[in-house]
Amino acid sequence: SDVYKRQTQSTWGKIEKHLQQQEMSRLSCQKLKAQNLSFLVKENTNKRSFCATQAALDEEPRFLEMVKAYFDEAAQYTAIRKDKLEVYKNCNTVLKVMLPLRRDNGSIEFIPAYRAQHKHHRLPVKGGTRYSPHVELQEVEALSALMTFKCAVVDLPYGGGKGGIRIDPRQYSAREIESLTRRYTLELAKKGFIGAAIDVLGPDMGTTPREMSIMKDTYQMFFGHLDINAVGCVTGKSISQGGISGRVESTGLGVFYGIRELLKDEGLMHRYGLTTGVNNKRVIIQGFGNVGYWAAKFLTESGAKLVGVIEYNGSIYNENGIDPNDLYRFLQDKKPIFAYQKAAEVYKDDTAFYKECDILIPAALERAVNKYNADRIQCKILAEAANGPTTIAGAEILTNKNVLILPDLLLNAGGVTVSYFEWLKNLEHVRPGRLIKKWEEKSKKNMLNVIYKLAGKQQGEFSEEEQAIIAGPSEKDIVYSGLEEVMSVAVEETKDTAKQLNITLKLAAWVNAINKIDRCYTEAGFTL
Repeated sequence: SDVYKRQTQSTWGKIEKHLQQQEMSRLSCQKLKAQNLSFLVKENTNKRSFCATQAALDEEPRFLEMVKAYFDEAAQYTAIRKDKLEVYKNCNTVLKVMLPLRRDNGSIEFIPAYRAQHKHHRLPVKGGTRYSPHVELQEVEALSALMTFKCAVVDLPYGGGKGGIRIDPRQYSAREIESLTRRYTLELAKKGFIGAAIDVLGPDMGTTPREMSIMKDTYQMFFGHLDINAVGCVTGKSISQGGISGRVESTGLGVFYGIRELLKDEGLMHRYGLTTGVNNKRVIIQGFGNVGYWAAKFLTESGAKLVGVIEYNGSIYNENGIDPNDLYRFLQDKKPIFAYQKAAEVYKDDTAFYKECDILIPAALERAVNKYNADRIQCKILAEAANGPTTIAGAEILTNKNVLILPDLLLNAGGVTVSYFEWLKNLEHVRPGRLIKKWEEKSKKNMLNVIYKLAGKQQGEFSEEEQAIIAGPSEKDIVYSGLEEVMSVAVEETKDTAKQLNITLKLAAWVNAINKIDRCYTEAGFTL
């Protein structure tokens, strides 16, 4: 399988190089690849991990087309005119720039970079920045659209945006990435694609708090003297650069809150053959990066059992459970997952993805569940932690199998919600809780003293338990509480719409988003 994969990738690499030399577009190359891959898939049906990915590209709509198809399906359940729906569906503004980079060896590369702003009904627009060799124009358009609808689902005052640079960050030095990041920031600034009131960037695949801090520093150094809120141009920054506690784990925490709230619904769980609550639920996660790890950590701390994990280089399974913290430390040493010796079963492909479980969480790339592999999935709940992980055909197959799909527009919203809290912190120039923490502690101490006095007891030093009760909220406490509130309200709204229209939760999230956007345009009028 590995030899086949390398040979196939090598062959297509040569074809793509030839097409580029002939000045054919990248899209044309992909179309040619799609026309011929069906033969490769038929001849190598046992190469499951590879074929599932390629079959999705071959037989199903591309990512942007998939997003628009979900929109069209949900739009049928609204009373909005078709001409207005076309406005809500399509992207407003896209930018492509070419970034020159002098490599450490003295050579010069010309690297494409993008930024899309899907809708401006609310400003600023908000969305991540992705460093990946797969970044291209249609991908950032699709992701920016998902950001618009995601923000609408959880009632954040943003339009959707997304951007990225087409590089594999593992192939570039820290100096080269910093140089690219600063140049990208300047290009965005010159075109009006960054700023606390215009377009707020954030982290995504391949980027970390370091890149976000570099972007903030670049923008602030060049434009900070004209903008007192310049630090709010980017979220996901290091704490020392204006970031907020809880941002790193926020997407995974949002996934946990969403799953937990939905598992409380007794009627819904009975319909899908499950008991209520997180306790003893068997969980399999695809993608054990930032989102997957934190979701696993919070779920297992609440009583769930992590039984399987799938990574790009293999998968593991253990019906007795896997310690997410131990596995995460192991993977931080850059070791392949199939070398993890504490798992009962290890594979060099994605076999664990098709093991029986209660909750399957795709937390990696888009279109992971598709027409090719959906029929082999053995879960009762599919919790979409990634952006667009399930194709329309894949969702239809799972729905017919009585699998409950928890939508990405809802579950994946934890990251942007806490980014919103960070943005507010930057605009207010004070961390959450700083002005009231000590006042709350004093108020609680006075209350305890009154209680002891009424009970006729002598108050001495407060115990550790009492001190914990008295302590005022930290920044992280406030962030966790705010995220829990946002996710809880959004879950209830999604369930209500699903029951009212007798549709899936996935469609209900889309319907809510479209209706909220329409309400904004209707009440304010179409922007000039």
